Amino acid sequence: MSIMYYTWENKKRDIDLKQYVYDINFYHYNWHEALELMIILKGEVEISANGKVHILEENDLILLNSNVGHATLARKSKSIAMVIHLDPIYFSSYYNDYHLLDFNCISNRKTRNEFPFIQIRKLAIEMSQVIHSNSPVDKIYFEGLLHQVMATVVKNFPPTEISTIEMASNKKEKDTVRKIIGYIDHHYKEKISLEELSYLYGYHKNYISHIVKQQLGINYYQYLTRIRLREATYALLDFEERISDIALSHGFSDVKSFNTAFKTSFGKTPSEYRRHLSKKKSSLNQLRKKRYLQVDEYEKIIKNKIKTNLDNPIANSQLIEENKTNEIEYQTLIEIKKNLRDCIIKIDEMKFEQ
Repeated sequence: MSIMYYTWENKKRDIDLKQYVYDINFYHYNWHEALELMIILKGEVEISANGKVHILEENDLILLNSNVGHATLARKSKSIAMVIHLDPIYFSSYYNDYHLLDFNCISNRKTRNEFPFIQIRKLAIEMSQVIHSNSPVDKIYFEGLLHQVMATVVKNFPPTEISTIEMASNKKEKDTVRKIIGYIDHHYKEKISLEELSYLYGYHKNYISHIVKQQLGINYYQYLTRIRLREATYALLDFEERISDIALSHGFSDVKSFNTAFKTSFGKTPSEYRRHLSKKKSSLNQLRKKRYLQVDEYEKIIKNKIKTNLDNPIANSQLIEENKTNEIEYQTLIEIKKNLRDCIIKIDEMKFEQ
């Protein structure tokens, strides 16, 4: 059975893209060169980026800028997201300093049913339905959909350009934060203080606290706690190990603090979560590995998405007007195509007569 993970590359048009649909589970921090458009198809997800924490619900979306560190955490079970990664070189034909572009595009409860967000969701779903096709028509259609998505973003959420000085400063801070995160990821079982991080990296503890919060949206201790919780969830698969021992071996002072932090993050106690794992017969590899949806799973989720997206009367009227415009443009193209075909026929006839 096919999974919802696809790549697309057209070097002539500066398109390097991947699109996938996956289960969001435990806390995961990463960064990459590509722009990332994330659409929540189901559930509720916490996203930390640019010094802020956002709670995204079903049908919400966010555009994460290139090289921005971000972290995701499912706040509800069975939270599912569609993701599009696009190399920013896509914008090189339109912006001289495309690498300095900074977008601010995110929806919430009040805005998710506004036309631009509905349009982006609709187009992204259509992209997912043709990206796997080798048909020339579908290839043209797919890239057309991508252009519409980006045009909708640029038109409604025009990017600003950060200065080269700001970019250099941001890079320095990001590199420092990545080193700190790497240290925490490897030493989460130990007691880690701001004083220790200050000594290791040669910065004042207040500065370290500031840049971690600025980059992650949470402070260093919150990040440390989430890494401990993530690793503890894997340890819960060892049904022979006592929960109190897991708590102590993963940096928690006692089982009570472990239970409190676990329930706050996952809505279950460690004992309840362990029973859940036992019923599902989950393996450690299954928990650690990103799970992409099967095509049939995805199709069930999006079955009524497009219809739902059009329920908003204001957005629907805007789509109707846009479709009228598109229809006029389409008919114009048909007429041009017909005229070109007639010209080719006449040229062939002239060659034949000669």
